[in-house]
Amino acid sequence: MISTLCFFLFITMYKVFAEVVLIVLAASNAFVEAERVVCSFSSSAADRTGEYAFEITDIPISLCTHIVYDSLQLAIDVDSNDTPNILLVNPDVVVGGWQKFAALKSIKPELKLLISIRNPLIAQAASESDQRKALIEVLIEYMAEYKLDGVELLWGGYGIQSEHSLYLLVEEIKSSFRASGHPTWEVTILVEIDHGRIDYARLLDFVHIVGAGERKPKYGNNSTMPSANALFDVDDQTNMTLDGALQYWIDKGCPADKIVLVVVFIAQVFQLKKPDTVKTLKTYCTVPEDGPFCAYIEMCQKFNESDWTMGWDDTEGLAPHAFQTDYWAAYENEASVGRKGEIAREKGLAGMYAVALDLDDYRGKCGPAYSLLKSLCGSYRQKPTIN
Repeated sequence: MISTLCFFLFITMYKVFAEVVLIVLAASNAFVEAERVVCSFSSSAADRTGEYAFEITDIPISLCTHIVYDSLQLAIDVDSNDTPNILLVNPDVVVGGWQKFAALKSIKPELKLLISIRNPLIAQAASESDQRKALIEVLIEYMAEYKLDGVELLWGGYGIQSEHSLYLLVEEIKSSFRASGHPTWEVTILVEIDHGRIDYARLLDFVHIVGAGERKPKYGNNSTMPSANALFDVDDQTNMTLDGALQYWIDKGCPADKIVLVVVFIAQVFQLKKPDTVKTLKTYCTVPEDGPFCAYIEMCQKFNESDWTMGWDDTEGLAPHAFQTDYWAAYENEASVGRKGEIAREKGLAGMYAVALDLDDYRGKCGPAYSLLKSLCGSYRQKPTIN
């Protein structure tokens, strides 16, 4: 009798243990599936000279879940009948770059490929119903031909300005995707964190929020060393940390599981003029050639070639700077991008977004290749300990 009872208790405990294990594994799998590491690259980076030319074959697809092609150009022509003719212009079409981009899925089938449209003409196209229709038609044709998975639109800056136009464009794109038999195609928005919240995030698949801005240094009272503001103003809220600004977006109705935090791998370099003025330098670096900022791959080498004094503009470990004689640079390093990844994980955000692969140390000049991306991925993907 006792042995039968013990056997029954053992079986019962085993079943409970197995159910707990399955629940834990399911939660773990959900965490993995929810990870979103978006990586963009500039289509013009292939035109750089020498070893700094960035090819599609340089993309570390093992580190990214989504790749954004930055960017397609937009051309609008209205004929005599006032019928808009909208073209998506691919700068790589002559060299077959677009085909090479689409072919990445043959290496990693689960990889998602997106195109970004960041052209000033997108605002014009979004504001007119006939142009929206023409844009959507050519967009669907393009995406179907190359088996793409989504489109990213720029809101603010030199992109779409009117929130109403943005709403109409997104709504019509989504409905057209469904009608064409592609309900899983994504529509995302790229927006700076201080631009203002989106009141209808429910329409979007994801909101890519740039968690950085210009960090031009200023001299304080009786200060011999300038510093830059690392805080954000969003709507009527001022001097918020990155964590606080993200929370503001969430509190105002943008779900955390739709927010992807964008980290930009650049350095902003300034020349200090005596006694207390600052000049933006647009020709300090050659990567990228068109400036006005420096790619991390070049800036990290400059740090190693001569003496720079390193410091921070904040106490959260998010805004490093470097100083040398008459030069001052705001930049990202492994620690700062790692901390941003931690914030995204702690707040339950949908993922991280690296801008851009061709700005990171993709040639391993200062250490392991893609050191910033790897730090970002490592901190965001770090699993919580189960007690």
